Amino acid sequence: MNKTGFWGDALRDGAILGVVMALSRVLESYLLVDLEFSLDRMSVIVFVEMIAATVAFVWLLHRFTKRRAMAAPMEEGFPYGSGLIYAFTISVLTGVIVGFASYLFIEVVGYQNYVDGYVGRIDQMGAMMPGSEALIDDLVEAVESSPKPSIFDNILASVNNYIITGTILGLIIARMVRREPQIFNKE
Repeated sequence: MNKTGFWGDALRDGAILGVVMALSRVLESYLLVDLEFSLDRMSVIVFVEMIAATVAFVWLLHRFTKRRAMAAPMEEGFPYGSGLIYAFTISVLTGVIVGFASYLFIEVVGYQNYVDGYVGRIDQMGAMMPGSEALIDDLVEAVESSPKPSIFDNILASVNNYIITGTILGLIIARMVRREPQIFNKE
């Protein structure tokens, strides 16, 4: 294939995708807990950012898997399974980086400040929904009583999300980038 091999490519591509998605996650978290932004303004920014992050994730996952497929020798080709495994692997690595970044964000902001900002957003949303006071109170109580997640909780949750997303997208992308072996080269 190439000099770096599977793990070299997967680690590089997973790190790049992970950093991009981690920046996205930190921005979303910051906007969620920073009450200086109005709810309307925060909602628009997060909506646009989530669309951009989704497009970036799909595009980068496709680009990296396709680059890996194009590096495969012509006589070996690049089977569907190889594409799926590669997309899955870089998605898992992305999840690890995003989970770690999420944990670091909570540590830097402080867990109590994070919870207070989150509860403030819930209260803002509850003010827009008359008659839902009991539901909002239950939600606030659940958020305030939840224990601080450990680094492993953050990473495991993030990896779980990226495994699901990466596998679903990998099923499609692997089909798009697969290449049959060229046993009889016409040159």
